[in-house]
Amino acid sequence: DNLSYVESNGLHTTDGVVYSEYNVFTSTGRPSNRFGGTNFAALNKKDGSRKPYVSRFKNGVLVEFDFDGYHLRLIADKVGYEFPEGSVHEHMAKLYGVDYEEAKKLSFKYLYGHIPIEVIQLNRYFGKVSDYIDDLWKEYNSKEFIVSDIYNRSIYKKNLSDMNAN
Repeated sequence: DNLSYVESNGLHTTDGVVYSEYNVFTSTGRPSNRFGGTNFAALNKKDGSRKPYVSRFKNGVLVEFDFDGYHLRLIADKVGYEFPEGSVHEHMAKLYGVDYEEAKKLSFKYLYGHIPIEVIQLNRYFGKVSDYIDDLWKEYNSKEFIVSDIYNRSIYKKNLSDMNAN
């Protein structure tokens, strides 16, 4: 209902109103949105692609929230890992021995790609993530489905192709 309300009102831009199209039936259960090839949830912060979007209200403002390491924090909560106070990406940068931007790239590469064995051995967070992935993958393959953590939706193997553990 909430997403339908957002869709029906459109997004106001400096050139008029554009409309989004939400998909709540993704394989992960996480809603996605797009329209005309634009993914509104992933507008680039640095290239100006967010600038045309304006408030629909006179003297209104748009508020943007950016949570440092949001995906990593969500997964840490799930696997029982506690990050120290401060920036997650700065913490990971120290563990990897790289700068902030490179740490961010590496963390997402490991989360959504492959976690090398040396990273699993040296980084307790990714060790726990790897164990969690392995457990879910075994369950998925033995039962031929898993139940999603947030929405409690059954995700059936027969309905998906080219799945991998990550």
